[in-house]
Amino acid sequence: MAADADTAALWATFTAHAALLRAEVARVDDADVVGRLIDTAAARPAWVPPLDARFPTLAARWPRAPGHEPPAPEIVVAGEFAIAETGSVAVSAPAAARAACLLAERLWLVVPIAAIVPTLDVALARVAALVRAGAPHVTFMSGPSRTADIERVLTIGVHGPRAVVVVVVEEA
Repeated sequence: MAADADTAALWATFTAHAALLRAEVARVDDADVVGRLIDTAAARPAWVPPLDARFPTLAARWPRAPGHEPPAPEIVVAGEFAIAETGSVAVSAPAAARAACLLAERLWLVVPIAAIVPTLDVALARVAALVRAGAPHVTFMSGPSRTADIERVLTIGVHGPRAVVVVVVEEA
């Protein structure tokens, strides 16, 4: 019962913070539902590692994003974990996959609900463990890219995806 209450609290905090960052968030039962959701919403999705390692049935649905060509407009990647306090998702991917994530029009981040951590302090400890285990790059993805010029004109999608969708999976 306490675990359910903890999960509910983490979910509520995560979704509230992700919404402030203009990320879309969905909570689904399993990877098959993730696949149907993306198939319905995305024109031509492609995936990048580590999706194939964490969600192989999803990777089997779509082609892998090409490494040397312009990236697919819709990229699907597995997140290491989500951070409730910031509404962010940590992604640890090879360099080519990171580039595809940052250049996508819409980035789909898939993460198990059990992988939501409460605070940035806990997240940074997880990042340190990932780096010690050999992960060269860990990126926190926090909603669509936004930047402003000196005149405070906000532009979305210049330094990253124009849209971010976080799909939290009950059973992974």
